[in-house]
Amino acid sequence: METKKNSQSSYGNVAHALDILLAFKNKSEFTLADLSEFLSIRKSYLLKIMENLKEKQFVSQDPSTGKYQLGLACLELGNAFENRLDIRKVTHSSLVQLSESTNELVHLGVLDANVVVLMDRVMANDSDLRLQFHLSLTSPPYSTSLGKVLLAFSDKSKVERYLSTAELEPYTAHTNVDLDMFRLELAQIRTKGYYLSYETFETGISCIAAPVFSKNGMIAAAISICAPTIRIMSKEKELVKQLLETTSTVSKKLGYNSQLEHRTVN
Repeated sequence: METKKNSQSSYGNVAHALDILLAFKNKSEFTLADLSEFLSIRKSYLLKIMENLKEKQFVSQDPSTGKYQLGLACLELGNAFENRLDIRKVTHSSLVQLSESTNELVHLGVLDANVVVLMDRVMANDSDLRLQFHLSLTSPPYSTSLGKVLLAFSDKSKVERYLSTAELEPYTAHTNVDLDMFRLELAQIRTKGYYLSYETFETGISCIAAPVFSKNGMIAAAISICAPTIRIMSKEKELVKQLLETTSTVSKKLGYNSQLEHRTVN
């Protein structure tokens, strides 16, 4: 019976320790009294757990105020988690679900060295769209939905450097090569949160793209749905809804807090 009691006690200690750490998700520091009230744990018992957490560096205590904060061990765990994240692994199942639910071609892309690098591509089994028409492994960002979304939420000085050196040549009659109009499009994308490219890369094909954000609020990638223009236009509202649900899910997997504003660097 003593062993069972100790086991239950240990389990309770672990559960309370986890509750303590989770409390810091929404507040950067606590006094012992504030934390006791917040978690409904008596102070004498809470103090013992806090001392154990301090010993393992999961919390630290300001000597001048007595307030507790998250410690170095939490940062190390966060870094270890972030290091194991491969955006292709994180997103692939979501891309498959999006492709199956829309029955359309889905892309994942990132911006690297002024080109869009295609990281993943999923096509529904019964889709009549063929892969050769659209994105290769790389493409110029000004001409695709993925590229414009990636630029719209990127470092603004980086975007201006790109525009100052890029040679904008039309792929179709709908490719925008006017720099002032291009900047206006990027501003509109930031406002709307997605972009519909109307046959800007391939005649007869349109795409809808939206950003994926990382935990620091910076853009990590973009996801697009591509289809014949007639299908995109006929179910645009539904496709936008499904796309934004997917990018929100993926962003959360990367640690992004949707309650915080995403950031671009001025």
